[in-house]
Amino acid sequence: MTAITTPPTRSRAPGGVMVMLIGASVALNAGNGAIFGLTAEIQRVHHLTTSELGFITGALFASIVVCLLTLSHLADRGHARAMLLIGLVVGTAAVVWFAVAGSLWQLVVSRALSGLAVSLFLAAGRSIVVRLDPPNMGQNLGLLGASEVSGFIIGPLLGSQLFRLGGLSTPFWILAAVTAFAAAFFAIRFPSDMGAVVPEADGDAEEQLTRWQLSGLDLLRDRRVVAAALFGVAMYLPVGVYDSLWAKYLHDLGASRDFIGISLTLWGVPLIVLSGAGGRLVDRIGPRRALAGGLCVMVPVLVLYGALDSYWIVASVAIIEACAQAVTMPGAQAAMAQACPPSRTAAGQGLGALTGLSMAGLIGTAAPAIYQEWGALTLFSGVAAGVAAMSIVALRLSVTPTR
Repeated sequence: MTAITTPPTRSRAPGGVMVMLIGASVALNAGNGAIFGLTAEIQRVHHLTTSELGFITGALFASIVVCLLTLSHLADRGHARAMLLIGLVVGTAAVVWFAVAGSLWQLVVSRALSGLAVSLFLAAGRSIVVRLDPPNMGQNLGLLGASEVSGFIIGPLLGSQLFRLGGLSTPFWILAAVTAFAAAFFAIRFPSDMGAVVPEADGDAEEQLTRWQLSGLDLLRDRRVVAAALFGVAMYLPVGVYDSLWAKYLHDLGASRDFIGISLTLWGVPLIVLSGAGGRLVDRIGPRRALAGGLCVMVPVLVLYGALDSYWIVASVAIIEACAQAVTMPGAQAAMAQACPPSRTAAGQGLGALTGLSMAGLIGTAAPAIYQEWGALTLFSGVAAGVAAMSIVALRLSVTPTR
């Protein structure tokens, strides 16, 4: 039996809410995607070392971790709409600061603001989606995740073209304007009465929780929550490497700036197209089985990334990983939703992202130095080993003990 049950009445406008969430998510993540795709240019213009790129990536993930740990529970207590709107406003400010930043510390702080924006939107958005239409939870989580990926694809593509037209700051000014427009539209059109859209969760929203409970860490007493968190770690470990190193790695293999943008498209389009179907598969066969299959595909692909010496082949292999991610992404989120009490949905989703992104932040901070010292094969093989280990432990823990 799962923790999320079908409410007696359905929300009045799930489709409209999903469309607005997806649109706002694309806008918010496009700015982050532009930074990702222009890593090599950022390094050149600001005269940064490869190791200093790790600090910028680390700031993003560290900020996300801290904010998820302290703020996710607010979405369970009636503040989801405010969190979404504040996330968009802060995201706009972060991209503007990146446009005018002139030193490493400014780049680090603006990236930390991006982390705050992402964490607010992530926790509140997933909480709404889980409660919006429980029978189709996996599918909707997949669609929301696909919107995040869409932003990361659109950002580098626009960033590359706008960089050619006006220099490094131009892409960030344009994308900040897009995010600001999304924030204004969201403030006007998104339902102000969330109770009319999202079914109320069981439990007392005014219940007094300890600081430990507010963080969501108390949920880890349940082995199913631990398993879901480890699935998230397995899924997110490669993300840290990609954020800090993908553009540079392909550049070192001989890829042009334009091809780096194309490579993100080759990875992202299958993920976007298949995420809805992947989510439906999760709804049909269950998160555990779906995750087991998807992660079995990801491990050998990660090793191949480091073993191949052609940027064309590396980008082509990424398509295979994208197909697997279309299943593992909604699978990990659905596993956490099923493991948590309905009144702690946002805390659980925040905890899942927290554990995954904290590990992604650590590996993202260390990856450039590992790559520089020992090379791509050592780096990606180590990440593959970590994904395999986390997956095995999670699969064992996710089995409900026989009584």
